[in-house]
Amino acid sequence: MANSRKKPSGRNTRLILKIGVLCAAFYAVISLVQLQTQIADKAAEVRALDSQIEESRSDNDALRKQVEEGISDDEIAAIARNQYGYIMPNERVFVDSSSR
Repeated sequence: MANSRKKPSGRNTRLILKIGVLCAAFYAVISLVQLQTQIADKAAEVRALDSQIEESRSDNDALRKQVEEGISDDEIAAIARNQYGYIMPNERVFVDSSSR
């Protein structure tokens, strides 16, 4: 009995090779598109972080300037009064109860 399997012809081999190359090219294109999308997302993230860094630097510069110049007694009293409710000795505090 002869071998029942046929030897693939050159046409079939070329067709399979072309299909394989096409699939590889399609995969490469899809991968490139996904990578471009990821790059764009990361670039946007970098821009957002850069703006946060710049904002923090300006805040730090303002605080550094305040530390170097010092804080006046009036500013200390205003902070104590507004944030903690402290009052000076012999100071009268009037509360407007009509707005309640």
